[in-house]
Amino acid sequence: MPDKSALSCMTDEELAVLSKTSVEAEAELLKRYFRLVRFHAGRFASTSADADDLMQEGFITLLRAMKQFDSSQNTKFSSFAQVCIINKMRSLMRSQQNADIPEEDLIRKLEEKGEFIDSETPETILIRKESYESCRMQVMAMLSDKEWNILQCILQGHSYAETAEILHTSAKSVDNAMQRIRRKMRTVQDDTD
Repeated sequence: MPDKSALSCMTDEELAVLSKTSVEAEAELLKRYFRLVRFHAGRFASTSADADDLMQEGFITLLRAMKQFDSSQNTKFSSFAQVCIINKMRSLMRSQQNADIPEEDLIRKLEEKGEFIDSETPETILIRKESYESCRMQVMAMLSDKEWNILQCILQGHSYAETAEILHTSAKSVDNAMQRIRRKMRTVQDDTD
C-alpha cells in the first residue's frame, strides 16, 4: 500500500485504478475532486439545500466513477468523472422539475416529444452503435448497479423473464428498470445531439 506522499504524486488515472482496492487512493481522489463537485453543485442548485444535496450526489457519483473507470479505454479520469458528475446533477434537477408538473401535463409533454413511441429499427440501432463507446461511460454513470446488471443481461440476449430469473427478481421489476434505462439513455442521446 503506497504511503500518502506516494499517493499525492500519482496521476488521477493511477489513483482511480488503485481506488478499487485502496481506501487511501479513494480518499485522495475525493480530496482532489472536492472543488469540482462543489463548483458543479453550485452551478445547478437554486438553493443552498439543493447545493448540499447535489454535492452529496456528486460525491456518490464520483465514487461510482472510480469503480467504473476503465484505464484501458485511454480516457482521462478527470473527463470521465466530470461527465458522470454533470450528468447525475442534470438528471436530478430534471427529475425535480418534472416532479413539480402535474402527471397529466407530464404525460402530454412526453407524448408530444414522442417518448411513448418505440422507434427502434435495425438501422437506427446500427447507427447508434457507432457512437456507443462515447456514450457508454455517460450511461454507466447514470445507471444504478441493478439497472446496469439488467441491461447487461438484456444485451446478452436474455428475455425479461430469463433476466429476472438470473438476477433473482421479478419480470415486472426488469420491465420497470428497462423503462428507466431507456429514459436515461434518451437524456444521453439528447445531450449529444
